[in-house]
Amino acid sequence: MDHDRQRGEPERRPPLVSLQGRIVEEDEARISPFDRGFLWGDGVYEVTPCVGARPFRLDRHLERLARSLRYLQIDPGLDRDELEARSLALLEANASRLEPDGLYRLLHVITRGLDAPTMLARDATSPTVCIAVRPVRLERLGGALRAGGVDVTVVPTRRVSGAVLDPRAKVTSRVNAILGELDAAAEDALSLMVDAEGWITEHAVANVFLVAGGRIATPPAHRVLEGVTRATVLEVAADLGIAVDERDLGMYDVAQADEAFLTSSGFGVVPVRRIGRFGLPGAPGPVTAAVLEGFVRLMGVDVVARAIEEAGDGHDER
Repeated sequence: MDHDRQRGEPERRPPLVSLQGRIVEEDEARISPFDRGFLWGDGVYEVTPCVGARPFRLDRHLERLARSLRYLQIDPGLDRDELEARSLALLEANASRLEPDGLYRLLHVITRGLDAPTMLARDATSPTVCIAVRPVRLERLGGALRAGGVDVTVVPTRRVSGAVLDPRAKVTSRVNAILGELDAAAEDALSLMVDAEGWITEHAVANVFLVAGGRIATPPAHRVLEGVTRATVLEVAADLGIAVDERDLGMYDVAQADEAFLTSSGFGVVPVRRIGRFGLPGAPGPVTAAVLEGFVRLMGVDVVARAIEEAGDGHDER
């Protein structure tokens, strides 16, 4: 909900963008149609949640960005401190354009650069570095949360094997996850992908957690993207004295679950009320509620409550 416009204040201008070190208006930010990120999905990205112009755990996101860059052998010509300085400079430049308590995503996209006539990766020009701020819109999520939690379905599209592309790298090649998202959309649900062996991996943009007998279980790091919010939840659980098992999970484990939740930089911690044919009545359960409360204390904003507020007084429109 745009609180400022409700008070009669003028609509804010779109956030500025940092492209190749220059801060420009969004409609002035241009890349070549021959950028390898556009042509081949040859790049990496990061998404850091922000409340207003205040990023949450930017350092951890930049550390993961650096790991992804090393994996793809892309040298952006900037070290971590320089990337952080550019990011904070962009947030500062946008301070007057952002709602002080609004939810935003700080987006980093780094590609290998312009494609060469040879089409060889090693012949690409210097990388393209773009940093942008995008508003978070939660109306659709809020409709589901009003009913207690989101519905999740196991989709037929399989997660790319870690033997082919390591899931710990946050790469811009997202077609696999997008196909899973489209599979789930046909059922008005969110996707849950399994790998070629049938083990549960993750949602298109989120990690998954199951709760049974008061213990939390989540797929091991080598099968999923090591989410920063996932790591934060593991810290919260440890502080609360809740046991966590990082292990392979299948549909048998889903059938035994009392609770489930998803974690993402985009929406924090979100309760799940159904996974496929298995319902989770009473969502959010006590463990999910405790984890969510602990995460809210750290981040300083209750994304679930905000999503329900943004959804208004309408019914669940999933």
